[in-house]
Amino acid sequence: MTRGVVYAEPGSAPAVEEIVLDAPGPREVQVRIQACGLCHSDVHVVETDGWGMPFPILLGHEGAGVVEEVGPEVTSVAPGDRVVVAWRAPCGKCPSCTRGDARRCSSQLRAKRRAHRAADGALLTPVLRCGTLADRAIVHEACAVKISAELPVEQACLLACGFSTGAGAALWTTPVRAGSSVAVIGCGGVGLAVVQGAQLAGAERIVAVDVAAEKLEA
Repeated sequence: MTRGVVYAEPGSAPAVEEIVLDAPGPREVQVRIQACGLCHSDVHVVETDGWGMPFPILLGHEGAGVVEEVGPEVTSVAPGDRVVVAWRAPCGKCPSCTRGDARRCSSQLRAKRRAHRAADGALLTPVLRCGTLADRAIVHEACAVKISAELPVEQACLLACGFSTGAGAALWTTPVRAGSSVAVIGCGGVGLAVVQGAQLAGAERIVAVDVAAEKLEA
């Protein structure tokens, strides 16, 4: 038995509930979640009455922790590995992947839904097939990305979505060229990650734009 934050039905308040996890299937792993960020996408799920997903919904997709159990055919991670849970992993076989554009993969690798509400046995829909606002989560092995022992788990979990979205925009989506000038409009978590990505890419001048004094200070 484990616990997770469940959004049970439209109009309800998300609540911590007991959940039951099936054993991980082929190429799936069970991760003991040690830290999870709260992304606005999870808030959006609640604000939009489910974002089109079947209820009940298990929230969370910015998780990091330790692999506890692996299913058949798993080769990339082992019990005890520290990992970040990625919400998307390319298949390596679709037309986008085979032409070297993996971020546009049309058949991303995901685990099957393995979590159930303990109260009634209902199959839960994990947000972005992660469901990391929980003690444990079942994910595809390709979504369990190993991290170093030195990286604090409360920082590692932000790599799962917020940081990779912002830094990825500067490094891959619209690549910043070395020596260029970059303006970043809006300096919340994702915006600050864009700033860092632009710096990593070698931008000569980075202008951070915001109306909130605390964000500008950060």
